[in-house]
Amino acid sequence: MGVRRLTGWLILVLLLVWPVSVYGQEQDNLEIANEYIRIVVNNSQYNTGRFSVGTTGGDPDRLEDDHQHLIYGGDDPWTSYTTVRIGNENWVFGNPTNRRAGRDGRYGEVITPPMIDNGTIKSVWQLGPIEVTQILGFARSSTTGLMDTARIEYQLHNLDSVSHMVGLRIMVDTMLGTNDGAPFRVNEQALLSDTVFYSNAMPEFWQAFDSLSNPRVMSQGTLRGRAVTTPDRVYFTNWGSLADDLWSFDFTPGRDYTRKGERGLDSAIALFWDSAPLAPGETRSYVTQYGLGGVTIAPGDLILGVTSPAQVTADSDRTETFSVIAYIQNAGTGEARDVVAQIELPPGLELVSGSSVRRLGNIDVGETQQTGWQVAATGTVSGDLTYKVSVRAINSEPNSVSRGLTVVSPARLRIFRLSGPPALTIAGERYNPSPFTIEAVLRNEGGTAAQNVKASILNPFGLLLAPGDRKDKFIGAIQPGEEVKLNWYLAPTGISGQLPYSVTIVYSGEPALQNNFVFVPELRPKVWISESQTYGRETISVGDYFSISVWATNISDFSRAELDLSFNPDVVEIVGKTLDITQGTLFLDESVSPPTKLQWTMPVIDNITGSVTGITGDRGPNQQLPTAFGTIVTIHFRAKGQGDAEITLNRVEILDDKGQPRQFEVEAQRSVVVK
Repeated sequence: MGVRRLTGWLILVLLLVWPVSVYGQEQDNLEIANEYIRIVVNNSQYNTGRFSVGTTGGDPDRLEDDHQHLIYGGDDPWTSYTTVRIGNENWVFGNPTNRRAGRDGRYGEVITPPMIDNGTIKSVWQLGPIEVTQILGFARSSTTGLMDTARIEYQLHNLDSVSHMVGLRIMVDTMLGTNDGAPFRVNEQALLSDTVFYSNAMPEFWQAFDSLSNPRVMSQGTLRGRAVTTPDRVYFTNWGSLADDLWSFDFTPGRDYTRKGERGLDSAIALFWDSAPLAPGETRSYVTQYGLGGVTIAPGDLILGVTSPAQVTADSDRTETFSVIAYIQNAGTGEARDVVAQIELPPGLELVSGSSVRRLGNIDVGETQQTGWQVAATGTVSGDLTYKVSVRAINSEPNSVSRGLTVVSPARLRIFRLSGPPALTIAGERYNPSPFTIEAVLRNEGGTAAQNVKASILNPFGLLLAPGDRKDKFIGAIQPGEEVKLNWYLAPTGISGQLPYSVTIVYSGEPALQNNFVFVPELRPKVWISESQTYGRETISVGDYFSISVWATNISDFSRAELDLSFNPDVVEIVGKTLDITQGTLFLDESVSPPTKLQWTMPVIDNITGSVTGITGDRGPNQQLPTAFGTIVTIHFRAKGQGDAEITLNRVEILDDKGQPRQFEVEAQRSVVVK
């Protein structure tokens, strides 16, 4: 959390000598807001992509939390940043910084600067071989049930041809209005010193507030559940340590949150997703949430606050466990003695284990303690349920809170339809269509939203994704009864037969998979003569010019071609000699701009006998084509008499770069009629 304190004289010097654009509000920063919170993303020269979160109207039932900070930065975010660890290198998302937080990181190149896209703010950077997309938007809080929470997502896509070990760290500089020292409240603990939680014991959420009697802001970070990606580790520590170190940092259990190198409490959180292999073309998504927390509070000498999810899922096949947390603050004039908290559950809810009674001992004046229970929704009752938590002490009036939640059936996402062409055809010696479209229709037939939906296409052999398409698509949430259509574009690789492909979906519920097939005909290697090019005329008359091309298509390991052809000298002639011979596209180096001509031997032309002999092209060493598709030669003819030109391939040889012949079919004749 944090006010970055400076002495008065230093502030005055900074205001006099530092440009306003550095410390003032940037006009081009982006903001999205609703009636509860707002999200601001830095779009200035430095710190681009960093964000802050604050309230607008906050909790509708309280005025005190209007226009307060939840993440430090306000209109000029810079203190929170995200690290992407690639191999052993630490990259910082966004543009370089001119301040303390993340100063020593590596920075990549912007692909898409921050922009508002469909109610979110989206930014894309390339960090070495990894493309990183940051998406910030609104989500429904697990405890308030309102859209008062920031959804923070990072998608990491491997652009390389090899796998990389990739991890993620999100550092959040949390703040409660102007309060930088309120404890983090996790399960039955109030954290005031360096603490870590691991994935095998990760709490559902943490909350923070300064006082139950008059909470200014009640914040919440969600760590586990349907809507988020559970981190491997979460650290609660001071901002200075996290600001200075990009991945591993100075962590000392038991140390308070005094900002490293300075004075004053300044707490922050770091969420780690440890490095894991990211395959070529693979995309991985990480989602967390931070915003407002929902606590039902009953005033009294023993102030009681209770929180739990607003909605849980259960049915006859699956149950869901959740936490009920109770906060008790002694607002009386003396010590509260032998304090006891108790939970009462309605049918449809039951304790996972342990007793419904929690004995808290004595609570000093002004002190807050917390306790909790793990509860399961059995699935026997659905709809709105209410449970009750009560607290009593031997020397204080009892108090109680009734809090409701809704039990709904889980999300049930299925692939309602998976379609594509049953078979491809061949047109012009190419597959048709290529690429072809695969459409998947996903439908949620459950009672709650399917969260963090990822759909992937699997094409094990014979099919490749078209350039620019990606196997993994992230949809976010799909509401009950909603359908979503997704498209992928696949192209054949030359393997023929009944080829399989599949679509899988992974989300907060049971994964699903559906298979399909496409028949790909055999595409034969071939040398053939094209139809005549008549330059816009429907027929060829005496005196007209036309051209034909000799094509080599779908021939593997193509390096050299030699051919002779003949024609009817009574009907056509090559009047320009070698000027009417055009070197084929297969003997151009198109890897440079403009393309350069490769080795080519002009043929011998005999208009008396009607022959073209010795056509030869050679791509040369190290320029063999894996698959040839282009022209060997183009010849321009003039019609001089009526009849059939009878263009015929007399000899064709195709060789690889070792001089070995390639196998192919020949369509040796082309009829061209002059009228």
